[in-house]
Amino acid sequence: MSKIVTGTTITKTYVRSRLRQVQAVAGAVFSLFVLLHLSNIATAPFGIDIFNDYQRLIRRIYQYPLIEITVVLLPILAHAIAGIWLWLLRRQSPAQKRSWRARLHTWAGCFLLIFIIGHILAVRGSSFFFGVFPEFEGLTFSLWYLPAYFYPYYFLLALAGFYHATHGLRTLAARRGYQLPARLHTGIVIVAAFWFAVSLLALGGVLVDVPNPVDNDFARLSAQLLDMDISKPWK
Repeated sequence: MSKIVTGTTITKTYVRSRLRQVQAVAGAVFSLFVLLHLSNIATAPFGIDIFNDYQRLIRRIYQYPLIEITVVLLPILAHAIAGIWLWLLRRQSPAQKRSWRARLHTWAGCFLLIFIIGHILAVRGSSFFFGVFPEFEGLTFSLWYLPAYFYPYYFLLALAGFYHATHGLRTLAARRGYQLPARLHTGIVIVAAFWFAVSLLALGGVLVDVPNPVDNDFARLSAQLLDMDISKPWK
């Protein structure tokens, strides 16, 4: 009996180890896209032209078919599956004490897992199936049309993505002997949160002059597909 228990324990330990490796490697690869994507949001305070020109430049990188499959789609699937599997294994084991940073990393990942499919369909689906890219004007439209939802949604999505990516990279680096001080990482996250807020104000037309929010292809496509009245904000 003890041999069976020991064998089961060894198997679970081996599985956890492999899952952590898959999760870490896939997460590190996908983080390259996440941070590149977020760097585009960070350009919003500098104006519409800079935002759109930068997005068009980096789109040529991360939407190149081979890169989109190997750096975006496959890593996010592997990372999510490994993360869910590890979470299920943790529920079967005695509770382990984890730092608040590790728990926040998990919570951020859960938030991203819930909303990422809808985000991909809205942002990538519009360009892949209809050739319409949201760009600056599309984000302005969404913030204008439904501000009570999209301001907190975009802010939390950006912050969760940034924290989940950077904490994961920091943890992976620590395993290789490169330690980024926790307080420094916290400071970086706080600065990023502030800049994401500033960027949203720019996208919403508070800090940057924006054109008519409904006079763009993304707004018209949204109205057509969702049968929306975009003559005024949704109430």
